[in-house]
Amino acid sequence: MMLYKAINIPYIGDILLTTIICNTCKFKVSDIWIIHGKGEYKPNQTIKITKNTINHLVCASAGSRISIPALGIEIDIKTFDASHITTIEGILREIIDAVHSLLPTTENREKALEIIKTLEEEINTPSGKLSMTLHDPSGHSIIIPYDLWVARTEKTREIRQETINTIAKEIIKKWKEKI
Repeated sequence: MMLYKAINIPYIGDILLTTIICNTCKFKVSDIWIIHGKGEYKPNQTIKITKNTINHLVCASAGSRISIPALGIEIDIKTFDASHITTIEGILREIIDAVHSLLPTTENREKALEIIKTLEEEINTPSGKLSMTLHDPSGHSIIIPYDLWVARTEKTREIRQETINTIAKEIIKKWKEKI
């Protein structure tokens, strides 16, 4: 038996959720497939890393690339998962962690340590000397300004709270009718 559902995730695009279950042995396999269509966002977005932008949200779809040219850093996003929705600061911290993990085997330890030092300084006091580029030919990736994503989150919370309040009132009303 195969179960499937296509859904659209904002900033990512259409995905297909599938589950295949054997009716005989109950073996189950689930998977997520990204359906690549042309997204609505610019294929290249570049932003200076400053105190005003470090909390911007980065939604990087599968097939996209994040780069910090001044440091020679490129991150290819092969698959989409929740770790590819993070802030610019989150990306800088991920890079620091990755460089730390490579320290024991790197040929140029001094350069690696300099990258870590630069990124830590930029996290603590963003100067604007670094820029980050999000490249996504499919147009599904976006950098969302902090104020916009916080406002959207707050609006979603308000809507959910209104829904919860409405459901709670209905439940209380039904219980009162039974009592």
